[in-house]
Amino acid sequence: MTNLEQPLLDCFQKVCSSIGSFETGITEIFLLSNLYTYYCHYDVQQSTILFENQNDNMKWVKQEDSIHSNTIPYEESQSEWIYTRPVSHNGEHKYTVAVKYHEKNNKKKLLLILDLLAKQLSFQLVTQPNLQSLFLQSKYQKQITNTIDEGYLTVDKKGIITFINETGSNMLGIGENEIIGQLLVDVLSNLNPSPLETLYTKENWVNREGFFDLPKGKIHLIFSVTPLFEKGLPVGIVITFREMKIIMKKLESFVSINPIFQFEDLIYKSRSMRELVKTAKVAAKTESNILIEGESGTGKELIAQAIHNHSQRKGKPFIVIDCSSIPRDLVESELFGYVDGAFTGARKGGRLGKFEVANGGTVFLDEIGEMPLEIQVKLLRVLQTRTITRVGGYDPIPCNVRIIAATNRHLETEVENENFRLDLYYRLNVLQLTVPPLKEREGDIPLLTKTLVEVAANRTNRYSPIISLETMNILESYSWPGNIRELENVIERAILIAHDVIEPDHLPKYILHADQISEKRMSVPISLTDKRAVSVKEMEKELIINTLKKMNGNKSLAARKLGISRSSLYEKIAKYQIECVNEFQ
Repeated sequence: MTNLEQPLLDCFQKVCSSIGSFETGITEIFLLSNLYTYYCHYDVQQSTILFENQNDNMKWVKQEDSIHSNTIPYEESQSEWIYTRPVSHNGEHKYTVAVKYHEKNNKKKLLLILDLLAKQLSFQLVTQPNLQSLFLQSKYQKQITNTIDEGYLTVDKKGIITFINETGSNMLGIGENEIIGQLLVDVLSNLNPSPLETLYTKENWVNREGFFDLPKGKIHLIFSVTPLFEKGLPVGIVITFREMKIIMKKLESFVSINPIFQFEDLIYKSRSMRELVKTAKVAAKTESNILIEGESGTGKELIAQAIHNHSQRKGKPFIVIDCSSIPRDLVESELFGYVDGAFTGARKGGRLGKFEVANGGTVFLDEIGEMPLEIQVKLLRVLQTRTITRVGGYDPIPCNVRIIAATNRHLETEVENENFRLDLYYRLNVLQLTVPPLKEREGDIPLLTKTLVEVAANRTNRYSPIISLETMNILESYSWPGNIRELENVIERAILIAHDVIEPDHLPKYILHADQISEKRMSVPISLTDKRAVSVKEMEKELIINTLKKMNGNKSLAARKLGISRSSLYEKIAKYQIECVNEFQ
């Protein structure tokens, strides 16, 4: 009995039960193996299948006549006959149906009924493996999908949910037994258009987004849909989905700048830097926005990294956005992302913006003064509502970030010139830090120089040379318009051409020239009230003009000669209002 599958027995009982409505005179129908071993028999009067060990009583079946449908006398009696009918599958004899009947019965009707029974059982043999295969697939499907870290949902062509894995059930906060059998539209009511449309378009959906109101609350999902077909006919769909917050955690490891700098890594002994670090540590313990002001090359980003690592957001994303380097027409999509089809050339499936990726962490807006006015409005709204809306989208997305902005401009002046919004300035300038320029950091240049020499020597695989006293005096007397970045470039250059000692000759000529100008002016007595007294700024201006003249107005060469970036040179040209530069060319 245990060798028979339940679907086969169900079919045997169903067909046999219909025989009771015909006047055949049959009381028992036997189901035997192909070797005529007894499996079971159907009692027509009781309308039930019985399982009795009657193998010894099966001798009345003539084995030699079993291969074909036949009627034979029972124990050579001409009044009682035996009918056998093979049940086959793919030409192979699997079972045998057998009955005894009296000759006086309607033989033709009996044979038709029993022939139908055999055919139905044969049909069951064909369909049973398919049903078993589907069952096994479902069984393995559950085992396999419970090992993946995303939700897995199957829906038939009528929109009824047929399966969900354990991860998906936990993600939605709905029990497996509660969701299976439900209409997809009743569980995820915000799906519009319906994923079942893929059965008509025959196109997959990849990484679409949706916000869904579930018993556990509102949930943000990324989902993909695959339509299923069999012989060209629609069968159903498979939906895989992930929770956005899980994706964001995975992104943290490779999308954020690794903020390695701590306050302990900063090199200083000057009073101005001690006061800055003290204030920055206090600011780090708050959740308020911070505005860092300072000249180019003073290390504003390092201060921002140290604040992040000293705050409660340590270990979360630290996203750097250089507002001056993003093309104007792409600023909004870079900051806030975009949805699928938002504009021509948009990536299929949309894209996350920097603010969304930084959720839970810190966004460092470098050169905030370069941000276009139209984007300033959107940034202000983000700061007010703590949500972002992607380009081309409508759903507000919660965004928990802390803003640290930096600029080398005087934002108050930019506000007066209507280049920066006053309300945004107040939103950013909750806590203000000013990084002092290198020339105002008394006693820090020797410390910084020693460290930079060691770093440069390691990077270039060279021994660390010592710095002569004369060279150090020149470095300390120079104004350093490019600040620490300029000092770093000068030291690396000296490392490459010096041997054991860095002498003045290993420094760029413009620094030596500036030192000579300073010496000449120091040798001439100047009254404190002398109007011709030259300030450091005037010296820097004169140095830039002279360098431009020597380079025939070539700003790239002049910037290289000065040891500063081209953008810094342009800033200083504008700052000192150096006119008619083109005449140098």
